[in-house]
Amino acid sequence: MASTSESAPTGDGGLFREPSGRPRKGWRLACYLVLVLGATGVAAALAGDRLPANLLAHAVIAVTAVGLAYLFRRFVDRRPWADIGLSRWRPRDALVGFGAGTASLAAVFVAARALGWVRVTGTELGERAPAAVLALLAAGHFMYAASAVMQEVAFRGYALQTLAEGWPLRRAAVVSSLIFVLPHFSGVPAAPLLAPILTADLMLMAGFFVLTRLGTGSLWLAVGFHTAWNWTMDTVLSMDTDAATDYGNALIHVRDQAPALGLGPGQATEWLYLANSAVLFTGAWLVVRRRRAPHGPARPSADGPASHGAAPHSNSPDGPGPHGSAWVGAGSDR
Repeated sequence: MASTSESAPTGDGGLFREPSGRPRKGWRLACYLVLVLGATGVAAALAGDRLPANLLAHAVIAVTAVGLAYLFRRFVDRRPWADIGLSRWRPRDALVGFGAGTASLAAVFVAARALGWVRVTGTELGERAPAAVLALLAAGHFMYAASAVMQEVAFRGYALQTLAEGWPLRRAAVVSSLIFVLPHFSGVPAAPLLAPILTADLMLMAGFFVLTRLGTGSLWLAVGFHTAWNWTMDTVLSMDTDAATDYGNALIHVRDQAPALGLGPGQATEWLYLANSAVLFTGAWLVVRRRRAPHGPARPSADGPASHGAAPHSNSPDGPGPHGSAWVGAGSDR
């Protein structure tokens, strides 16, 4: 993604429009996010706790996020849809991301168990038939996959690509990541230190997703990782729903017994999540840095691997580049 200078407001453009006639990027991004997050809130409210309704709501929200991104890119931004990084199905990237996401969350679980911060109390197979458990796992996977598509298209997709017009990519990545973090907060933190730790964790994870976009040229690795991380956390291990008496109907029933360690009762596991995100971000940064070192800055091609010194797309002032969303759905989404 090559950034370009965006004109300052002038008489022939003004506060709301560029000289070309397009709405300025801030207005475009704000309108897109209001529509997507508004639709998310409405869908969540209508679905309630009913599983069939939640399945439908997740599908609708994913389609809405992708559909609006397409319409905005084609008719409002007047830029190529391919720059978003989703137009070509990349199964290998998605599978690599899914495997990495599963392994990453499993590492946090193993560390927490070794520290005595969580304990396994049973499995869902002791309460319902295998077919019913499999159906719940499949439903959870579908909802988290839809949620991941929505988030990656909205934040690492449309938001990042839009902000990179006229901004350095690093600034666009930081701002789009901050926007991604905000919907994850609700209520007052249990301790003053919890909010900055959660913010650092989510910012590092968002940075990791940005780097996978730069390294692969598409969103699919991030979608696969995001799906696996949340699905394993909630539907397989109940590490985000263990407070409920039914363990969120997860496959493995996990009870949290972590200390505070400055973050509030039972919140010490957040230190492990922060360390995990730091490792992921550092590793991805080293990989991307190694790939770009011989030839200068790497720019992701449209739905292709990162290219070295690639020329911008002829129809896009910022050239081919990166991309994301937030969903309230089946459990507490990271």
